[in-house]
Amino acid sequence: MSSTSVLIAGAGPTGLILALTLLRNGVSVRIIDKQEKFQIGTRGCGMQPRTIEMYKLLGILPDLLEVKADPVPVKKFPSPQGTDQGKDLPMVEQIEGTPSRPINTGFMVMQELQEHVLRSRLSKDYGCEVELSTTLTSFKEHDDHIIAIISKLDNGNLKEETVRVNWLIGADGGRSTVRKQLGIEFVGESVAEFGMVVGDIIAENGVLDQKVWRIWGDTADKMLSIRPCCVPGINRFNFFVGGANTDLEKTVASRDNVVAAINEISGRDDLKFGEVITMNVWRPNIRMVKNFGRGRVYLVGDACHVHSPTGGQGMNSGAQDAVNLGWKLSLVEKKLSPLSILESYTEERVPVIATMLEKTTELFKKTFKPETPEKMAEGWKRGYELRHFGVNYRKSPIVVDERYPEQELVDPYRSGDDGTIRAGDRAPDAPRLRVESSGTTTMLDIFRASHHTALVFADPSRHPAESILETIHVLPNSKEVVKTVLVLPQSSLATRSPAADVVLVDTEGFAYKHYAVEEDSATPTVVIVRPDGFIGCVVKGVDGVKKYFETILL
Repeated sequence: MSSTSVLIAGAGPTGLILALTLLRNGVSVRIIDKQEKFQIGTRGCGMQPRTIEMYKLLGILPDLLEVKADPVPVKKFPSPQGTDQGKDLPMVEQIEGTPSRPINTGFMVMQELQEHVLRSRLSKDYGCEVELSTTLTSFKEHDDHIIAIISKLDNGNLKEETVRVNWLIGADGGRSTVRKQLGIEFVGESVAEFGMVVGDIIAENGVLDQKVWRIWGDTADKMLSIRPCCVPGINRFNFFVGGANTDLEKTVASRDNVVAAINEISGRDDLKFGEVITMNVWRPNIRMVKNFGRGRVYLVGDACHVHSPTGGQGMNSGAQDAVNLGWKLSLVEKKLSPLSILESYTEERVPVIATMLEKTTELFKKTFKPETPEKMAEGWKRGYELRHFGVNYRKSPIVVDERYPEQELVDPYRSGDDGTIRAGDRAPDAPRLRVESSGTTTMLDIFRASHHTALVFADPSRHPAESILETIHVLPNSKEVVKTVLVLPQSSLATRSPAADVVLVDTEGFAYKHYAVEEDSATPTVVIVRPDGFIGCVVKGVDGVKKYFETILL
């Protein structure tokens, strides 16, 4: 009987991100997928700024930048187009980066390219390969392990294998086998009366360019969208065809039928197309679970929440699921944290996902079921909260905040815009931090998905920070769990500290400003940033540090 620490069923972006997070933390992984070959197609391609930061935490952002494309403007045409030159639809506002949010606008990455980047990194760094044609058949949970039965298709022969694992993760999509066998209800609704034919197609003769996303018609009658895939050297487009008077089953039946629908709705006979790469009928499903797992079995991504694609939140939310669960599961697996920490996965993510479903459903109604043309235009606007900077865990049971100890009612998507910085918020960036040895760095360059980062804001010339640093260093396995960073104010005369792993000088005051710390404070402030880039605690001294780690560590 083979064994591994974690078995992940499903090798889409969420499953791959979770696998990488676990491996970055030294936990062995096996990842399987029932597909016979890797899926192709654009699918979820909008990557929000916060997700981009997650990739930075995982150390693979440069790989992603090689395959990304910037968002393109959207033009709306009547159906048929005739001589109409189209109307611009405001969608994604291009916002310049700031010192606290250097990546303020997202970009596009075809899902097949994103998955390729992740698989390549798993293979290159850890020798971890996705096992295709491999299905989870059943599993039985025991007190300290799980026995899973998986089926592998090998040269046309189906072979069963019994695997002993410590944890099982369902990243296997909306029809999740893991979720069904776990008996967790998928609460929500299906919108059967609405649907679209979606897919990717090759455009020929150069009439369509890669610089504009084009939309014709509306859902009250017939609607067509053609969006560039932005693949260098290939004139490939993502399309959807829908509307009340569109015969979806007829349209999806053949390539010729799709092309005929495109020509009819656009009213143009100068558009020439080649191969249809992918094509299927999509109908909106708006559902989520109330519990993201239990015992030794957990769910991530579409296995625990599905929704309208409007707003580009699905893959991005799945990425945050993966990193949130990944760092906690790693500590538990290495016997550094109590099992109870895993309960916070559900407690932190459920409010965020519930809010996300509300926002994407509202966008869906405005975009595809608008009461007026103005409402439809509103549906194409992507609000600032969809960039995920405001996603927060302020009400989490495992965060500690001595500056704001009272609980507050806050939109799980909107924190950080109120002028405060609290435990549970995204940890802001700060540039031009001078490293004691040489050169400069940023906060985001220091954070990693493989450890906590303890930021100790103190000036040793005013008040010593050694007692706080030593308290952290005597924690069990502290070198594996937390990295200590002494952040000196720009006016500090000190340049080094033997007790800190890293000493930074805040040369332009951004770190002290973004973390709301007074440079002349009479006491140190400690901000501990979790491996997922969220603030775990904001405390004033040794007792607060101990209180935080008493919950996190054994």
